[in-house]
Order: sequence, then C-alpha cells, then structure tokens
Amino acid sequence: MDFNYPVSSRVFRALQMVNIEELSKCSHREIRPILPCLVRMSLISPLDSTKKCSDGRKELLKLLTGIEHVNSIVALLSIDFHALEVDVKREQQMRQKHGIQSEGVLIHSIQNGLALEFERSDSTRRLRLVLSEILGIASQICQHSEVYMKQSDLFDNAVYLEEVCDVLCIALAELPALLAIQDIVETLLHVKFGPTVICWILANSPDYFWEVCTALIANGERQDEESTGGKIRNKTLRMLCQMNPSQALMIRAKCIELCRMPALAILLSLESGDAGDVVAFVSGLLLGSDQTVRNWFAIFIRNGQKRKGESYTALQLLRAELLKQLQHIIHKSLDSALPDEYVVQASAFLRLYSALRCIAGIK
Repeated sequence: MDFNYPVSSRVFRALQMVNIEELSKCSHREIRPILPCLVRMSLISPLDSTKKCSDGRKELLKLLTGIEHVNSIVALLSIDFHALEVDVKREQQMRQKHGIQSEGVLIHSIQNGLALEFERSDSTRRLRLVLSEILGIASQICQHSEVYMKQSDLFDNAVYLEEVCDVLCIALAELPALLAIQDIVETLLHVKFGPTVICWILANSPDYFWEVCTALIANGERQDEESTGGKIRNKTLRMLCQMNPSQALMIRAKCIELCRMPALAILLSLESGDAGDVVAFVSGLLLGSDQTVRNWFAIFIRNGQKRKGESYTALQLLRAELLKQLQHIIHKSLDSALPDEYVVQASAFLRLYSALRCIAGIK
C-alpha cells in the first residue's frame, strides 16, 4: 500500500497567508494534511480581538466541524507536555550515551509489535511511541550509516501514517526546544515514506519552509544522482517545490550557491515551464565567471554520461528538452533561412552547445 497524499500548493499558500476563506473552499481531503495546524489554531486564544479575527475563527471552527480526525488531534493537544518533555530529554541523553541498545524511557515494553501497539494505544502512548521510534531511527543513522534506508514498523506502514504525521506535527509544535525540525526532517529521509511525511510537517509549519530546504541542500551531496540518499533528498525537495512553487527558483539558486545537488537544479529548471530559462540557466553555469560552479557542473555532465543504462536521469531529461527546442527552431526555418525572431534563440543554442562540448565534454 502506498501513501499518496500530496499537499496542494493551493492549500499551502492559503495556510501560509492564513486565508481561512480560501481554505473553506477546499475539500476535506485537501485540508487533511494541515489539520494539526488548523486544530491547534482553533484552540489557541488569539491576541487579536478584532471582528475580522473573530469572524475568521468562526469560519475555522465551521471548517473543522464534521471532520472525524479533529477529535484525535484535540486529544493529542490535551497531553501533559511538561512530563513528556522531561522524558524526551532523558531519552535523548540515554540514546547519546548508550545508543540503540538501551531500553527507552518513553516506552518501556511493547508486547504486540510497534504498529499494533500504536493502533491500540491512547493519544499519550501514541505520541510516546512515535517519538521513541524517530529517536531510535536517528540513533541508528549515527551508528550504522552504511545502510541508508531504515526499517520501521511504524513509518513503513501506510495505514497508520496519517496519524503518525499528526503526532509528529503536534510534537514539533509543542516541543520545539527538544525536537529541531531540521533534525527530524533529516531522519525522515531514511524511512520509506519520508518525503511525503516531510511535506506534511512543513505544510503545518510553513514558516520553517526555507530554513529546512536550505538545510536539506547544505547537507546534500555535490553530485546528487550517485547515491540512494541523494535521490531521496532530490525527490523530497522537488515535492516541496511542488507544494510551494514560488520558492522553486530560490531553491535552485541555493543549489548553485552551495554547489550542491546539480540534478535538482536542472529538474527544477525543466519543471518551471519556461523553455528559454533552461538554455540561459545552463549557459550561465558553464560560461559564468565562477570557476568553482563551472567545474562542479561540468563534473555533473561527465558523470551523467557514464550512466547510460539508467533512464530518466536529469541529464537525459535536459538533453530531451534541448533537442525538442532545437527541433522547434529547425522546423521554423524555410529554405535554410531562419526567421529573424529565431536568430537570437538559435545563437543562444549554438553558444550553449559549444560550452557543453568544450567545457563539460558532452557527447
């Protein structure tokens, strides 16, 4: 079973702008990922006492009426977070000291397996189970880095993943001093449905979007198609850009600034829908004044050519797009004469081709 529950850009934008009117036009399925944030908003006493705020609060409560998941999220918010904070801190200290072999503080004994235990537990125990599992996975990553993907009965089970996401979102909101969102996101990259869970988390915490994306890029590899981890990180950032398209080009620029994840930069360019931008972007990388960027991208081109057996690599998709644009220009030529409006575009292609051949060694 797959967990295919993307966050739409419409919902993300509406929540980011606190546009309750726009959210009220969305279906229950569309707003399902952001329910933790909406429920928390509805329960917190607002500082703003204006009529507009009051009306917005009423609309929010009306929006949440009749959604069955709301009650379970309210129950999560009713937990004694002070006591939980103490135990989480002790668990973190114990994990650092003894590693994954130590008995947890949050959960002492599990009789029927983690997934079944989660299903049968109340809100408090569910929260403890999820936190214990995520801290355990983080500990495994520190000690056994040679295996990228980590097995988890809880995070690998799509049946419970909606509730797991709710728990994580509430925990991150209520325990920000102990659970750094960047660390949790890095840990989630190592589980089966990690990219989707990360999207849910950032949909509920839109203020952290840029901070988390920057950290994901900074922790990425210089060549992101050469490992499982690089491909998952690439997929995650692309999903985040689909959720928040306005940041896609800024994320691309950050890749160039840090000389990280060139495949992501190319794919974001191709997905932007601006055909002319692709030629200008790649030309700028290869013909720009920054020698470090030029060498970094040239290595990406050379490495990409070595993976001929693989399908749908970023380089192959770039080739296909450039060929498509070139064919369009050729079809516009009549009797070997190119219309004036295509001369500049054709010159840009010739310039790019020369750069790809001479600097990147493309064949």
